[in-house]
Amino acid sequence: MPAVKLVEQAEADPALKDVMEAAEGHFGFVPNFVKALANNPEMCRVITQFLIQALGPGRLDWGLKELLVLKTLRSIKSYYGYGAHERLALELGVPAEKVGDLSNSLWRTSPHFSEGERVLLEFVEQVGRDANDVSDELWERLRRHWDNGQLLEANAIVTTFVMIGRVGDALGVSDPVLFTKPLAPM
Repeated sequence: MPAVKLVEQAEADPALKDVMEAAEGHFGFVPNFVKALANNPEMCRVITQFLIQALGPGRLDWGLKELLVLKTLRSIKSYYGYGAHERLALELGVPAEKVGDLSNSLWRTSPHFSEGERVLLEFVEQVGRDANDVSDELWERLRRHWDNGQLLEANAIVTTFVMIGRVGDALGVSDPVLFTKPLAPM
């Protein structure tokens, strides 16, 4: 049971009407995480708008972003939303072998990952351990494969899902399904 009330659309602060509608439009329903955030309207607005922007096409392929989300949640031992993001990655066409290799260290040598993807996953693990200790050497290897905008987007996804995983787990919120509407063709 969640530690805070899950605020349904009908009872949400009227100032969140557009946010709740946007979440429903993007995800196909209002996720429980958003309903928990609705207890603090300002926080709900900012985080939900960012999630909608982040969980979709951008500078990085959406499937790759889902791999980053999954590795982030694994790296911090978070259970919030893992199954939903795993399902979404598969729906986006990420091979099941890639998703499976993330659960342990197989990704380090797996032929399913490029060198650029491997260095991003290494970054995810480092941020999960200690974001203050990302070495210059790791940043150099990252820059061989990714431009500044892509690195910013990857970092934003990773650090956001560190927060989301921790908040979701601490509050006992679960969202077994992330999207209930068909995904737009990519």
